[in-house]
Amino acid sequence: MKHLVLFGFLVISSTFFAQKDLTKRIVQIRGNDTTIIVVNERMDKMDSILTEEMKKIYGTDSMMTHVDVFLKMDSTMISQDGEAAMDSIKVKIGNMKIVILEDRDGNAKGQKRMIIDERVIINEDRDISFQDKDFQDDDCNNCISKTNNAVWSGVGLTANGFLNAQDKLATGTELGFLELDPARSIGVQLNLLEKRFPIIKGFLGLTTGLGIQWNRYALKGNYDITATNDTIFGVENTSVQYSKNVLSSAYIQAPLLLQINTNKNPSESWTIAAGVVGGIRIGGLHKTKWEIDGNESKDKTKDDFNFSPFSASLMALVGYGQWNVYMTYNLTDVFNEGSALSLRGVNAGILLSF
Repeated sequence: MKHLVLFGFLVISSTFFAQKDLTKRIVQIRGNDTTIIVVNERMDKMDSILTEEMKKIYGTDSMMTHVDVFLKMDSTMISQDGEAAMDSIKVKIGNMKIVILEDRDGNAKGQKRMIIDERVIINEDRDISFQDKDFQDDDCNNCISKTNNAVWSGVGLTANGFLNAQDKLATGTELGFLELDPARSIGVQLNLLEKRFPIIKGFLGLTTGLGIQWNRYALKGNYDITATNDTIFGVENTSVQYSKNVLSSAYIQAPLLLQINTNKNPSESWTIAAGVVGGIRIGGLHKTKWEIDGNESKDKTKDDFNFSPFSASLMALVGYGQWNVYMTYNLTDVFNEGSALSLRGVNAGILLSF
């Protein structure tokens, strides 16, 4: 009955006093000895009220070890286990777990204990450990470890463009046969591997990974694109009218980003990241499509087309949850030096993280 009174009080009072941003600690109980390895420096109102209630119910401070409250409380589950070496009542409220123990044998027979924490483990040899896993919980699908929540992996769509030597958008007059159709110059980014190295737990870290970027440049002119060892050039085709004329490149990329998160839960976090992305060219392609007498024809030529073998770019990203907008600015030329105009690539797009 005392347990039920305490639990009822706990559920009602948690509505008013539960906080999400308390620091974490590790508590370990072996038999009748309790060791607080890292003590939470903040004791909030909820903690104090629970302590007073336990005094009223059990009569003395010695009957309890430590009370501490974490995370939001939104659901309750109560179960009783009479098979363990200690009688115990276990409570789960949201992401918080609570255990009240009464020793049935040993020197401290009849002593009651109450510990509240995120993660509770009761071992068969009466050892109990409360371990802070940095927001990783077996029953919390949204919680993460401090090495996760990197922002790199995902699928992105980008609008691609060219900048001239003055870092301005290159005009059709400058570009000639490389004049772009902006509405159709859409690239794809597929990032499959990521790793985040925490600096300040879940809030600040360095992110790296691996991905592939396909840069797609839709050309306005009716040109056939050809490349020699040191030059890329276009020859106008007057015999057909191209409905598609696309030059594309593909790069394997690896980033090094400084990433800031406002929340340790990725689905509720704003993310800001900035850094550099390096790339190695893995292919180039020119595709054309046209119609003759109602029959569709296609042509595809694989070549490096003098795209730079290596790329380096600056990247800036901001997002909320899984959705991010980002922009990259090439520090290297799109084509090998001297093979075409001195052009830098600029991309802006949306990245859906996974």
